[in-house]
Amino acid sequence: MLGPVAHIGITVRDMTAALAFYVDVLGLEKLGEATFSGEEASRLTRMPGTVLRATDLRGGKEIKGPPLELLHFIEPATDAAQPSVELSNPGITEVAFWVNDIEKAYLALRARGVEFYLPPQLFQFAGYKAKAVYFWGPDHTTL
Repeated sequence: MLGPVAHIGITVRDMTAALAFYVDVLGLEKLGEATFSGEEASRLTRMPGTVLRATDLRGGKEIKGPPLELLHFIEPATDAAQPSVELSNPGITEVAFWVNDIEKAYLALRARGVEFYLPPQLFQFAGYKAKAVYFWGPDHTTL
């Protein structure tokens, strides 16, 4: 019935700050950008007067997964006082990336001011070992 995942959307409060983080700090590539408004945008979002800026990003040259789509609601403006999403809340709570060397990536991002939950952790599941780490992006999005 459904095909592959087309993209993963993350709503951001400030597109300039989000792009600085995702492109300049994490190294994602900007694929394209568009602004949507009008009756169709308002009906799609169920918010009258919607003006929405969307920017697509991809990590790495190999296409292994869907792009990230950063969404900034110009209208209606995002409520800056809203609480952050926590991992324990229902719904989409994280976006994961593959890296070749997690320790190296951790140290490089930490040197650039990225805030991590903890250093990389080793764990076992489904019969194999893996290392993982969580860190925060703009608007306290868990990555």
